[in-house]
Amino acid sequence: MQRLDNGSMTAVSTRPSQQVQWHHYRAHGYKIQCLSPFKRFRGVEIPWENPMNLGQVTEFVAKSSRSRKVVKLAAGQFGTPVELYVKRYNFKTWYAPYLRVLRSSRAREEFELGWALMDAGIRTPRPVWLAEADNTVSRYSMIATEAIPGAENGVERWIHAQNEDERRELLVAFGSYFHTLHERGFYHDDCKAAHVLVLPHARNEPEKFFMIDLAGCKLLGRLTAYRRAKNLYQVLHSLMPRKGNGFGFTKEHANIFLSAYAGSPMEARPWVKWVDRIGRLKGRRL
Repeated sequence: MQRLDNGSMTAVSTRPSQQVQWHHYRAHGYKIQCLSPFKRFRGVEIPWENPMNLGQVTEFVAKSSRSRKVVKLAAGQFGTPVELYVKRYNFKTWYAPYLRVLRSSRAREEFELGWALMDAGIRTPRPVWLAEADNTVSRYSMIATEAIPGAENGVERWIHAQNEDERRELLVAFGSYFHTLHERGFYHDDCKAAHVLVLPHARNEPEKFFMIDLAGCKLLGRLTAYRRAKNLYQVLHSLMPRKGNGFGFTKEHANIFLSAYAGSPMEARPWVKWVDRIGRLKGRRL
């Protein structure tokens, strides 16, 4: 969501990053960069190290691993004016921070990529708050992005489809969407249908999709066929899990997706072969 100058809210950010006015300050040993509405956000006070407290004082814990934790906050929690997802990156080894001394923090990389995507016309939830430790070597960095209330991810939208026509419509939109991303040089290292958000009650239209979870992503000048095919394979595999019935996803559905990506069934043939090749390399053919 985006807070406009008149105080109203919108779910779409159209303002180029060069026109954004940032607020900078220090608090609790962190250098903080944020948009003005988030100056009172107390993200550094979230009790990351206490799992019980973390679950009690946040809306829910979305992810918890050795390398990062992600929490969802409701409006008002820790002073945020809107719903947020807050992520804290944590290095797993004592020497890892030293290896990144000459690089940006992981949170800053994701923060800057988010704004670069919006500048490139690719929708993603706005990064609105960034916290990096004051000292050069630090184990932690944090980023907060605006939530999109009520949005479904791509897998949920597929599961909730009422009939085959809706499924086909969604797959065609997915194919067109990922073709646009690739043409603009965007590559997602962990590309899944679940990383695409669809606005609530919106039709399945590529221009209404949002890309999330940008860790490991890149905005490159041009993608190789291998990188494109890897992303296509990852999307299809996320809709065809090895356990269960695969959400009813079939090879025919995969062909619809690839045809939409390529522009026609004929032009999709090379991509079918590429995706099959990726599957053989991974030992997990579709």
